[in-house]
Amino acid sequence: MASIRDIAKAAEVSPGTVSRILNEDPTLSVSDKTRQRVLKVAEEMSYQKSARMNRQVQIITYAPRRREMADPFHRELRLAIETEIKRLNLTLKKTIRVEPGMKKQDWSEVKKAGALLVIGNFSKTALETIFQYNPNMVVINNPEVPDFIDAVYSDLEKTTHKLLDRIIQKHHKVKIAYFGGMREEMNLDGDITYSNDARYHAYLRWCKTQDKTPDAHLIGWTREDGEQEIESASQLPDIVIAGNDMVAIGVIQGLQKNGKRIPEDVSVIGFNDLDVNQYVTPSLTSVQIDIEQFGKSAVAMAEDRIKKVRSNALHTIVQTQLILRQSYSEKE
Repeated sequence: MASIRDIAKAAEVSPGTVSRILNEDPTLSVSDKTRQRVLKVAEEMSYQKSARMNRQVQIITYAPRRREMADPFHRELRLAIETEIKRLNLTLKKTIRVEPGMKKQDWSEVKKAGALLVIGNFSKTALETIFQYNPNMVVINNPEVPDFIDAVYSDLEKTTHKLLDRIIQKHHKVKIAYFGGMREEMNLDGDITYSNDARYHAYLRWCKTQDKTPDAHLIGWTREDGEQEIESASQLPDIVIAGNDMVAIGVIQGLQKNGKRIPEDVSVIGFNDLDVNQYVTPSLTSVQIDIEQFGKSAVAMAEDRIKKVRSNALHTIVQTQLILRQSYSEKE
């Protein structure tokens, strides 16, 4: 393919003049005759302008700003994404927040981004709609994604089942309770539908296979929810598995208010392994969901799309692991 220097030599002008003519620079002062000569030579030499790589990444999230600031999971995920975007010399466009009561969004605007990072449980219809406007998208922390769309998540149902098996192998006759909220799924108008969360679903299935009576507490996802629920419980379990760390911390605080010892009276296990866990007293045992890896993998996949490295979709499942601390012991 002809270069700008080749065209400049054939048209008898400088490479700078050729570049400014081909890029339609309005500040260039040159005769129409010269302009037409350069354009004609470029056409004869089959010159094709290199498309500039669009390195802009846009986040679409269902977390309002106040939730992102208050919820450590969303804070840590945002930090991981921003760190990786900076490392790869990408740029971050203004975040689109989908929430109840929002103004109608012109989704065609997402075409302007080089790639999209979609955070949270959006409906399949919502994801397919966004994909029509910009197929360079990666969905984070949502396993319910069409197989033609990039995604990064952890298998929480499998993780929960393995955790329950591990507990029962160490402590054969313990009573295990589950505390957590419902799965929220949002459409592009901000409307929410609710369904069973993967951890809750796994707990119920496990209880059925083990012929155990479930002790499931469907509450919300906040520290206050966990604290209030454990304080009102008529009978305490031996072990509480909480759907996230904030609920687990609330359970610990509620138990301590009532003079219970952790883990001697009741053990507590959370999910997410947030940074705050090591500073709770006692420190919180938690299933680590590698939030930093979510961010790194998602941004790397977005960069692949920007650079057109691949056309096939990838689903990356990030491994989980139990981080043992003081709130749960595997000793008999």
